[in-house]
Amino acid sequence: MKSIYLMFLFLLSSCATKYILPGNRFITPETQGGAFNGQFELAQASANQLLINTIDGTVDNGVVYADVVRTGFLFANSIFEKMDFVWSHTGGGNSLIGVKFQPLGVSKLAKGTGHKLSLGFLTGGNEHETGDQTIAFKLSGTELYAVYGFRLNENVLPYAGLSRSNYNFDGTIRTNNILNGLEPSFSSSINTLTGGIEFTYESLVLKFETGYQQISTTDTKDRTRYLFGYSLGFSW
Repeated sequence: MKSIYLMFLFLLSSCATKYILPGNRFITPETQGGAFNGQFELAQASANQLLINTIDGTVDNGVVYADVVRTGFLFANSIFEKMDFVWSHTGGGNSLIGVKFQPLGVSKLAKGTGHKLSLGFLTGGNEHETGDQTIAFKLSGTELYAVYGFRLNENVLPYAGLSRSNYNFDGTIRTNNILNGLEPSFSSSINTLTGGIEFTYESLVLKFETGYQQISTTDTKDRTRYLFGYSLGFSW
């Protein structure tokens, strides 16, 4: 009987205690080049759903991971020849904004082949309250990344990236059961290695990206997973 009650409690609370962390980012080593040149992409990407484990009526047992696919977007706009403003979003997760700096190789606008390297930083957060007021939470994150690539010609750019991300979740549960008033708090660190290829034809852009990710979350066993996603966009 106790196990049935605990399972009911888990099902009752789980829909209100989950949040999304990103997988694929589709960031390449080239800046747009010039000033106010941009690129926008819609993506289908791997992501991570973290469900707070409330099976024993507490929030002290870490999270349960699930692999999900989310729609997102990536927007980049040049500030200078070697620096872009970047806005990245994964559906159900945070929007992150930041900059990308390219210390090696020429920009996309220059259409030069050869080695390319960029370094970047993203940060962002949001506050959310579910429609039925079962939980209010804040989710904040920061990401540091480096991306290397070698442009073969005007149309093809293979690339590989390495990133380190940190996310903090803080919430307050508001329900009519024994979870009411509990304040879950979790920190997650993510190491991600990705490899991809960008195809360009005039203003159209198509990317395919795969990767490997390791996630560490408070009171939870570390997990690893593989990523895959694609994006389609245009530049100007």
